[in-house]
Amino acid sequence: MKKDMKVLLAVLLVCVSLSVFGFEFGGGGPLVMFIPGGTFFDLKNINIPVIDFPNFEDGIIAIGGFGYGGVPGLSYGGGFGFGGEKEVTKDGKKYKLEVSGGFGGMLKNLSFGNVSLQAGAHFGGVDIMLGRKVNENNTNLSNLEDGTLEGYLFANISYLAVALELSLGIKVTNFMELRAGALGIAGYSYDGWLVNNKPLAGLSDEKKFLLMYTIYGGVGFGF
Repeated sequence: MKKDMKVLLAVLLVCVSLSVFGFEFGGGGPLVMFIPGGTFFDLKNINIPVIDFPNFEDGIIAIGGFGYGGVPGLSYGGGFGFGGEKEVTKDGKKYKLEVSGGFGGMLKNLSFGNVSLQAGAHFGGVDIMLGRKVNENNTNLSNLEDGTLEGYLFANISYLAVALELSLGIKVTNFMELRAGALGIAGYSYDGWLVNNKPLAGLSDEKKFLLMYTIYGGVGFGF
């Protein structure tokens, strides 16, 4: 009986602590990121060869997650990751663009009752793959044998990048919040665009630079 009471008291203490310090120590959860297409104040967003990102003017949806933790009133450590893809057709040709990334860094969390503001800087990387669809509807075994099978011919690039974040959170309960924010990401690739780890010829050095922005929303669970 005494053991049961101790367990009950321990559970109550944990619940009270969580309700008092909700999201003060950290949190995390899933997020949905939107990478706009087109241009914004002449910002090309994603710098890709062959076709311009404006061809993806309705943007790309990426799915990911975020998390952070730390000491209230001081700096917090955390990170996020995402991945998404989109296919478009231009001049009768089909292209697929895949974008993914992962970052970790420091941020500041300022709480004002049920509302919190986060600002931070993160370091990580962004990977982009651009593919051209070939041999559509060639799905026979003979196509595999003679090398004419349907598929994508991909080129890829990897950037070392820094991301600046600003987000706003609204606490729904002591353990759950809604968060929305924006990210500005700048990066540089030492290797540039590659095909099977070989340089993709015919590109200028400006294709080694990345300058993009995104907006995101998510649901966080914390303590």
